[in-house]
Amino acid sequence: MRFAYILSAIAALTTAVPTTNTCPSTSIIQDGGFESGVTPPTSGGTSWTVVNFIGASTYTLESPGSTNNGGNYAFTAILYPGPYSSGLSGDTLTQTMHVCAGKNYSITADYRFSSTASNNCAISLQYPYKTTTGSVTTGSGLSPAGVWYTTGATFQAVSSADPLKIVFSCSGGANDRISVDNVKVTPFNGSAF
Repeated sequence: MRFAYILSAIAALTTAVPTTNTCPSTSIIQDGGFESGVTPPTSGGTSWTVVNFIGASTYTLESPGSTNNGGNYAFTAILYPGPYSSGLSGDTLTQTMHVCAGKNYSITADYRFSSTASNNCAISLQYPYKTTTGSVTTGSGLSPAGVWYTTGATFQAVSSADPLKIVFSCSGGANDRISVDNVKVTPFNGSAF
């Protein structure tokens, strides 16, 4: 009897099908176009959350969105230095991406500065990069101000729940309104750099 039990256990082990690590089937980014019309909270958001306020900065949803296939809304960081922020201002829009560890992805986003702010303001997309963090940063010295531009990068996911951070910042006492819209993350078949 014991021998039959051992044989059946061995048979079960040899016929077991190994499981594979499947990638999440949900959208990688939720509400990347801000079309829900819901202003992101400062904690506990189901898609976007706004954190790391510096100075007297705040934020809002503005209408209309990007002219590059945008919709009704865009997220806008309203950056002002505070009396104790040493001329700095900023905030960070963040969301957990539903990705697959080890896979490559591309990220794109439309952005707009309302002024050139003496090139003292910037928007930075921060994403995982293999075992560290990568970023692409654009300064406000673009001309003309008030025009929608697109930025992007590629990255390799580290886990199934990697953070995407969009950091809005100004220095030197500058202030600006920086908008972002059409945030998209898609699988990328090439090499991530």
